[in-house]
Amino acid sequence: MMKQFFDATQELIKLRKNLWETNKKFQQAMIPPRVVHWKTPLLLSIFLALLTVAAVTDWRTRTLLFDMSWLLFTLSMGLLTSQKPFVIKGVSLSPWVTSILIGLWLLIRLPSDRKEIAWISGPLIAVVVLAIIQIWKSESKREGIRSLVRPQFLMITLVHVLFSCWFAFHFLIQGWIEQYPSVLSQDLRQSDYVVTFQRPTINRSRGVVILNEMERYLRNEARTKPWAQVEQMLIDIDNERFFLKNQALQTIGVVAEDARWDVKTAIVQGESRYQLDMQATWLGVVFRPEIYSFTKSCEVFQIANRATVTCDAIKRSQPGQKKDGTAGDSQV
Repeated sequence: MMKQFFDATQELIKLRKNLWETNKKFQQAMIPPRVVHWKTPLLLSIFLALLTVAAVTDWRTRTLLFDMSWLLFTLSMGLLTSQKPFVIKGVSLSPWVTSILIGLWLLIRLPSDRKEIAWISGPLIAVVVLAIIQIWKSESKREGIRSLVRPQFLMITLVHVLFSCWFAFHFLIQGWIEQYPSVLSQDLRQSDYVVTFQRPTINRSRGVVILNEMERYLRNEARTKPWAQVEQMLIDIDNERFFLKNQALQTIGVVAEDARWDVKTAIVQGESRYQLDMQATWLGVVFRPEIYSFTKSCEVFQIANRATVTCDAIKRSQPGQKKDGTAGDSQV
């Protein structure tokens, strides 16, 4: 019994010794050797992060603490990567690590329609951090400032500005494509600015999208409503009291290009059947005075008390056809 007690005591002593040694190693690893050290902002960042998660319930205060924690973490990583082994052939990785971390923070904080600012400002932030490091590490602050106008630093600055401009141009092109999606219906495989691996197709044209959505709405109405209601809808379309285009745009959303499409409908009434002709004509800028339009014909007829819809494939205006109806010699 005494031997078992003695063995248990020895094990507890060893465990206490191991814990003490682990604590000492942890303190040596975490406590900064001096005040100005990369571990100092890291400890503050961890402390603020714990407060954000565990102690603070107010949302604004929590957001503020998170931002301060991320700022201190960014400062810590910037100081860490400004020294060996993160200095490769005299070039520190600190500017780019710092710009990446600031960019991630901007991606979180900026609204969805402004997130491109994080990408555009990233290279510029890296240049600013690099300038601060050069001034900080120089023996003379005046000499450090002078180094910023030397050819080597100017070349680095121009390269980063070029990257920033390319990011800005990319988002500018993407914005144009979002507002004018018909651009993607053209053959852009030889473009130096728009990357696409798909063949051009008229299905990407906004006019085609609107006509297809109008057909989809018509079919849904015929499937869910009796013939009398569908017939009344067709009469309202013919009298311009109801517009299929508006119903289509409610589903697919409105973009700037929609204002340039003239969508017309025509109804031809028969015995228990209607023919609906839909046409979308581009009113925007074209290279030559030619018609650029799409047409779709649908037939709606009665079977029992229900409506049945059959539609032809979309037809494009004849290439080269001029606005006066005469044939041309070029493609739209």
